[in-house]
Amino acid sequence: MNKAVIAIIVTYNRKELLSKVIDAVSSQSYPLKKILIVDNNSSDGTKDLVSHKLSPLIEYKNTGGNFGGAGGFYHGFIEAEKYTYDYLWLMDDDFMPTIDCLEKLVSNSPRGITQPVRYNLDETCAELSPLTYDLSNPFKINPKGVPLNKYLKDLVEKPEYIDIEAIPFEGPLISRDVVEKIGYPDPRFFIFCDDIEYAIKAKRMGIPIKCDLRAKAYRLLVNNQSNDLLSWKGYFMLRNLFYLHKKYGTNVFIRYKPVMLSIGYALSCIMKYRFSQLPIIWRAFWDSSSLNNTELYKPGVKRK
Repeated sequence: MNKAVIAIIVTYNRKELLSKVIDAVSSQSYPLKKILIVDNNSSDGTKDLVSHKLSPLIEYKNTGGNFGGAGGFYHGFIEAEKYTYDYLWLMDDDFMPTIDCLEKLVSNSPRGITQPVRYNLDETCAELSPLTYDLSNPFKINPKGVPLNKYLKDLVEKPEYIDIEAIPFEGPLISRDVVEKIGYPDPRFFIFCDDIEYAIKAKRMGIPIKCDLRAKAYRLLVNNQSNDLLSWKGYFMLRNLFYLHKKYGTNVFIRYKPVMLSIGYALSCIMKYRFSQLPIIWRAFWDSSSLNNTELYKPGVKRK
């Protein structure tokens, strides 16, 4: 008996990429129960594009505002509750699965969370999910451990599955019992770390998180977060990372590590004459306890 799978695709102003993603998801060798397109109020004609693809399989939901990836998936989870399902399959508008990606993910009726392996269009491995996510060691600047793409380079014999401790919301298959235990993603994150928090909650509940090396997908855009820190996204990267340390740090040193991270990054910006970053660092630190001021730092908002 086939398991009922609902795909949730969150999009914002990338209709050309979205069209490719919809076609790839609609063509899966494993039949989907529903494809939910969650549109963060795009202004590039996304609604018109999707209207030509609507069918009993595909449903369109406009959130009425730009709520980021976190808010988009939050709305997607709510929409999915209108149906009975065994799994949710999450992705954004630049994740393109191969035709048998879902078939591989579902094949062993996994419980918990199962992530496919992402590749760039040039076939280089783009799967950055870390084997560990350490919120106990205050001496680690980055809690992310070895990323999967680096780990796989050193493996001679590759298993079917590898245990990981963090996921992106780019392709994970999440079983219904996980949703019932954890609930919905937190929309307050807007972008960044909503997926990591979901994985942290899963890990602490003893829910398995695995990467299925047989399941393959492509990223239509190259991931380049090194430039994001200096863009409007930098505020959210810092604020949300600080929040994870404060809320999920296993000791007092981790919970206060955002202080040192803020000071260190501020000094780095001063040395590089990036003085405009200083108020952003301060605001991100101040807001990280409650994840507020999202509206102030959304793209296109003029700040005083």
